[in-house]
Amino acid sequence: MRTLIIQHDDNTGPGVMRDAIAAAGEIVMWHPVKEHERPELEGIDAVFIMGGNANPTEDFHPWLAGELDLIEEALDIGTPILGICLGGQLLARAAGGVVGKAVKPEVAAWRDVGIQREAVDDLLLAAMPRPFFGFQWHSYGFEAPPGAVLLAANDAGHQAFRIQNRAWGLQFHLEIDAEIVAEWANEAPEIIDAHGGFERLGKSTETFVTISVAAAREVAERFAIAAQVTCGELPPEALAALERRPDPIAEAQALGVPPEVIAAMLRMRDQQRF
Repeated sequence: MRTLIIQHDDNTGPGVMRDAIAAAGEIVMWHPVKEHERPELEGIDAVFIMGGNANPTEDFHPWLAGELDLIEEALDIGTPILGICLGGQLLARAAGGVVGKAVKPEVAAWRDVGIQREAVDDLLLAAMPRPFFGFQWHSYGFEAPPGAVLLAANDAGHQAFRIQNRAWGLQFHLEIDAEIVAEWANEAPEIIDAHGGFERLGKSTETFVTISVAAAREVAERFAIAAQVTCGELPPEALAALERRPDPIAEAQALGVPPEVIAAMLRMRDQQRF
């Protein structure tokens, strides 16, 4: 399997999700901000679109039209796609969804993304814990495209969607770990100071990052399997295992998630959120 990873900025790579993608086969990198000409999709079995500093409606960028064209082609021919933050926004736009400034920006914060019941048997999100606190850093957002299944939403807007069983868009940064959060924070100290400060960000990262990293690796592995089935490297029966839903509370406890997070998960279960 060959996966095209679209990386917009030097510090917005695939992070903790890279290993699972690399284990499934070759990685081909495209840095559209530096290399404006879009690559061909021939021989590409999956597309992984990362975040970035640009916004999805900034058509003055010389590379944006080419990237949107590539995403539209991938959708047309059924190439599996996973988009994160800006990547999810561009996927939504290419699929006919609404993108624009967020009514409630989420900046340098861990927030409950609002996993929906529709994610219970999703090929990628089925094993994610409920609630799931994802790392957010965005002032633009998306609405799930027409015909897509909304998989997560909170008071700031739509957070995840699926187009058939081929393409997924996520608003939250699933690819990060504590080192990436610290790197981004150190590059924008004035923003961190305006949104609670470094100490607050450090404590919340310590609380939520372990389970986020575990979920990221699981989602990456599931995406790789789905792509391998699509390109014929694995039999269709491999998808059945992805619909399995483990007990998220038991997994969180096994990971050593802080007691206050476990308590919140138990409250959510009592409220029949999952």
